[in-house]
Amino acid sequence: MKHSADAPALTQSAPVKIISVQSVCAGAGRSAIAANLAFELAAGGTRVLLIDLDENWPSIHRQFGLPSQQAAVLAALRLFEQDKLDANAFEELSVRLIARGVSIDFLSGYGLNLNRDAINYSGLSQLIKTFAERFGAIVIDAPAGVQSKMLTSIAAVATSVLQVTQADAVSLGRFLDSQPGLGVAASATIPNQLVVNRLRASVLGARPEWQVQQVLRERTNYTNATVIPEDGAFDEALQRGLPLRQLGGKSKAVTALAELAARLS
Repeated sequence: MKHSADAPALTQSAPVKIISVQSVCAGAGRSAIAANLAFELAAGGTRVLLIDLDENWPSIHRQFGLPSQQAAVLAALRLFEQDKLDANAFEELSVRLIARGVSIDFLSGYGLNLNRDAINYSGLSQLIKTFAERFGAIVIDAPAGVQSKMLTSIAAVATSVLQVTQADAVSLGRFLDSQPGLGVAASATIPNQLVVNRLRASVLGARPEWQVQQVLRERTNYTNATVIPEDGAFDEALQRGLPLRQLGGKSKAVTALAELAARLS
């Protein structure tokens, strides 16, 4: 994977898709889904911006092994409030990530958890709208939880929400227990899809996907979740600081994410 600071041409005419990737609790693999989904959207020819808005534990910069810990989101928000966020400023703050000929632009959320008082949540919604004029898709790594100021700001501009959970008894149980809370969350009016991450038979036994889909149909409004199968490439990618697609080979997880990206496009 290559890192570059080159900025894209800041023009965009097609309707933008703003995808909020969320989870009820930490540990569902939300950040990995957001980051790798961004690459698969870009592989389809869409200009993509990935934004880390996890105000609890921003981590995508670590996921990709970025040496710079620049507080890009906070800086972009400050410049936007001062009417100084032009193309040059964006170029200084963003990082171009390239994997196997596919590129995305990334704004690091480093420092959000250390400077919550500096976050203008209403201004953040307007900032995202400004980015929507420049990109075909924006993928947001949102904080875990059901309700927060950050989630409300994201919901004000998001066009769809991906809820991410894992299929083990604890993670899926927490997701099922959260359903009443999700029903009153600010994002409840936005089209929702569910992603079951890293599904593996060793946890659920035979026919794991059928079992999960059946539980979801019985206990939630999600009739057909997107299933990302367990894939050792996830761990290898994290160890090497790479997106899944950079590893090459036949990754079932990449195939599932590419199919999800196609449905969202």
